[in-house]
Amino acid sequence: MILERRDIEEVGDAVEALGIMLENELGVIHQRLDEIYSSIAQKEEEQKLKTESLEMKKEMMKIQEVVSGLENTVSRVESRLIDLQKESSEEEDFTEDFKNDLLIIKRDLQYVRSDLKELLEQRKNSAE
Repeated sequence: MILERRDIEEVGDAVEALGIMLENELGVIHQRLDEIYSSIAQKEEEQKLKTESLEMKKEMMKIQEVVSGLENTVSRVESRLIDLQKESSEEEDFTEDFKNDLLIIKRDLQYVRSDLKELLEQRKNSAE
């Protein structure tokens, strides 16, 4: 059998068509691999964010405990100041300036206590 030029051209055309088809299929495979990579990267990012979120929640709980302790301490100090103020009202040898200072401290502690309660509520709401 003798190969004719036409046969060679047909084989060449077939090889060229096969090359184009393979190139198209490789493009589709490459696109799908990119989609898979993006999906994996997104899931890894979501996991990373979830882990960071849990760590932040733990830190917030620790901060909440500290703030609660501080709020309790402020409350006790305020109570002691109220007792001191009552005692100072009963005793006449305290000066008026000292009484005013106690009132200022009491007011400031009430503001701090109020702010701490608000902070605790905000932290608690954001943690939920």
